[in-house]
Amino acid sequence: MVEIFIFIFGLFFGSFANVVIRRLPYGNSIVKPASHCPKCLLPIKWKDNLPVVSFLILGGRCRNCKTKISIEYPTVELLTALIFLVGYFNFGISVNLLIFLILSIFLIIISFIDLHLRIIPDMLAISLLIFGLASSFFNPLISFSFLNSLKGSLFGGVFLYSVAFLGAKIYKKEVMGGGDVKLLAAGGTFLGLKNIFLALLIACFIGGITGLFLILIGNKKKSDFIPFGPFIAISILIVFFLRPQNPFLITFQP
Repeated sequence: MVEIFIFIFGLFFGSFANVVIRRLPYGNSIVKPASHCPKCLLPIKWKDNLPVVSFLILGGRCRNCKTKISIEYPTVELLTALIFLVGYFNFGISVNLLIFLILSIFLIIISFIDLHLRIIPDMLAISLLIFGLASSFFNPLISFSFLNSLKGSLFGGVFLYSVAFLGAKIYKKEVMGGGDVKLLAAGGTFLGLKNIFLALLIACFIGGITGLFLILIGNKKKSDFIPFGPFIAISILIVFFLRPQNPFLITFQP
């Protein structure tokens, strides 16, 4: 029963994430106006605004103008619900779960905005960093240490900034955005000094494999830019979820 509640809870937070993804980067309010079709601009009734369910009932189209609804909407909703459910199975009802859920929402929103616009809004990255520092007193992964949280943030930010600076000098172009630097710094507040380095290694590995695959299937060229933010987000969630005891060995803790 609790699992069902957590899943539904995640679906509605996924719906909220969609609103933020579509509005915040453009400076629009996430509260007003109410949900509406971007084509005909007519308000969406509550029965047509149920996460995933309404998309399926309507056949993926607006009830009024029949404009096709992006598959991204139910994708974000389902992704959020699944992450919430997996988090519950791993952490149970605990402060750890609350931290994980809030972290997940931020990272989902950041990832999709970065995929759309190749930017990571400062408002999101800095808010996440502040929350990470504030929650450090309740975070066992960093031994409930604010200092460890701060060290992780500083290391993540400074290290990635150094990589970006050297890359720009070597390749004569921007190889990594400032948003990525701030995101890794924010991740460091949750993971601490050692684990944020592990997260960066995982992000580079996943990003490299993904980039190679996209090039091989002809979807991207070697010169094309691939947003790095989503890979950082995935790696932060993986490391926080698995709670490694050292920077090179991932082990589950009972």
